[in-house]
This record gives sequence, structure tokens and C-alpha cells, in this order.
Amino acid sequence: MTSAALSLLFMVVYGSCSWITAHRSDVATWFYSWEKFIPFVPLMIIPYMSINLFFVCGPFLCQSRNELLVLSKRITFAIFVAGACFLLIPLKLSGVRPLPNDWTGAIFRFLYLFDQPNNLFPSLHITFRTILAHLYSKHTKGVIRFASHVWFVLIGFSTLLTYQHHFVDIVGGFVLAAICFYLFREDKKQLLKKQ
Repeated sequence: MTSAALSLLFMVVYGSCSWITAHRSDVATWFYSWEKFIPFVPLMIIPYMSINLFFVCGPFLCQSRNELLVLSKRITFAIFVAGACFLLIPLKLSGVRPLPNDWTGAIFRFLYLFDQPNNLFPSLHITFRTILAHLYSKHTKGVIRFASHVWFVLIGFSTLLTYQHHFVDIVGGFVLAAICFYLFREDKKQLLKKQ
């Protein structure tokens, strides 16, 4: 239920903001000249898209009502704050998004159907990635935890290497995640019980 509710909230807020921004004439671009040297790596679309699976499965990892509530508050807050930023500081990509000719092209075409090159700052992809990386780290051990860390790092890099975001969006996504962690903390008693 929580997973479905958070997914619906994201789709409504993100989709609405994207639609509004697509019809505006005052949308700017914020990027640095050195970013044009970042390579386009089509294969990175796999970790990029995998965030959806981690997002949907995340709530099912929570082992207490408090933990689920904190996760829900973090994600909900992130969605609304990012939505406000998308409308107040509308930004778009600096160029045309490439479409690979190999098998990854189908995935890119699917992504481009519903994800316009708007809603850039802050990167919700990075915010969700950071919140979820923390959650999955708490509920995995050994090799699985290591693999989880590596995969979430790949998700982070994928936002740049698939040309979905600019550097400033990434920074904004991390800052928003930090604010979410600061505002919504887990009960210390619950954390001590787990240890």
C-alpha cells in the first residue's frame, strides 16, 4: 500500500510539473562548460532505470511501523520540495538527448515517452538513490551489502552518463536528501534494538 501510494504521488507531482514546464517559455539551462566532456554511456541506462525497482521494493524492507513512517516522510517531503523547485526554478537540458542505435535504444525510447528533459533541479533520482541506499544498507549484509553499495554508486553516476542531468542537479539532489535525513530521523530506541 505504501509503495503504491508513494509511486502514485511521484507520478502525479513529477508528471504535472513536467507538463507545466513543457508549456513555459522561461525555462533556463544551468550547466558548466566542462560537462560537455562527460561521455555518453548507453549501458548506464540499466542502473538508471533500476531505481524504479528499488523504489517500489523499499517499503517492504522496513521492519517496523516507525521505520516505514520515516521512509514515507522522507520520500514525500522530497517529492513536494523537488516539485516546488521544478516550478520555481525550471531548468532543462543543454542539448538534445541522444538515442542509441543498439539494444539500449528501446529503453531510452521508453524513458523519453514519459520523462521530458525538464524537472532537473534538484535531481530526484539522486535524492531517492541516497535515501534508498541508506535503507538497503541497513537491511543487507556481507556480499549483498557490498553489491548494493556498488549498484547505488552506479545509479548515481548514471544520471550524468545517460545525459539525464547536469552536475548542479546532482548536487541539489544530495542536498535535498541530506535535508530529508536531518528532518526525519528514526527513533533511537528502535535503532539500538536492531544493533
